[in-house]
Amino acid sequence: MAFYMFDVDGVLTDELARPDEEVLRLIEKLNEQEEQLAFITGRSRQWLADNVFTKLDSSLDWSGLYCVAEHGAIIGKGPNIETWTLDQDFVTPDKVKDELYHISQNQEFKGLIEWDDTKESMATVESVHGEPGDDDHLKKTSGALKKYAEKVREIAGKHDKKVVVSTYGVDVIPPDLSKKIGAIWVLGQASFKQQPVYVFGDSKSDFVIAETASGCGADEVTFFWVGEGDIPESESNEIQSKNPSEKFAAGTEEILKKLLSS
Repeated sequence: MAFYMFDVDGVLTDELARPDEEVLRLIEKLNEQEEQLAFITGRSRQWLADNVFTKLDSSLDWSGLYCVAEHGAIIGKGPNIETWTLDQDFVTPDKVKDELYHISQNQEFKGLIEWDDTKESMATVESVHGEPGDDDHLKKTSGALKKYAEKVREIAGKHDKKVVVSTYGVDVIPPDLSKKIGAIWVLGQASFKQQPVYVFGDSKSDFVIAETASGCGADEVTFFWVGEGDIPESESNEIQSKNPSEKFAAGTEEILKKLLSS
């Protein structure tokens, strides 16, 4: 038995934020084997419901699936998002969102980034995805995200918020909100002692999940890096970091197939 903790964007999806059907089939196999599962993401609960849960086999029992949306502002178990709870302490005021939304509508960002109106706690823009293989558009959206992040840092700082840049988006959130919040909640609910903990991520903010698992007493923690760039390294020897030959969902598929066959 093992505990599998997944980021969603860039881990269960490809580089265009499309959920990967084969990866979801492998997660169904993990569920059938009664492995413990958790999704810890910056995405909204509505996005998860529309894009991930609709593609999972509804005949299976998903009541034990730990779910964290918006880094940890929203938590719950199972795919019924109506039962999840939103922590009002993490909700960004509408007046701050309005300022940030106004910047996102600048002409220079048209067709490259868009406002995510499904978010309940944070202020988020995300990439407008192009066609598969359109590397030029991908480069432009990445540049637009970085430029937007630079433009909103002053506003975020003025309102005591921080700016988090991820693979597909930019979040403006409270300074004390991170995936550590979500991971602590999950680990407080789950039974993970004396079993391996596998964490899958594509950004350095996901490495926090592995560090939190180790800090909470997990005996064996492995962080699987499916993102681009250098693999994060632990300051101690308590976390193993590994990366497959593929990136994003293809890398997750590669790892899960090996784990399921071992």
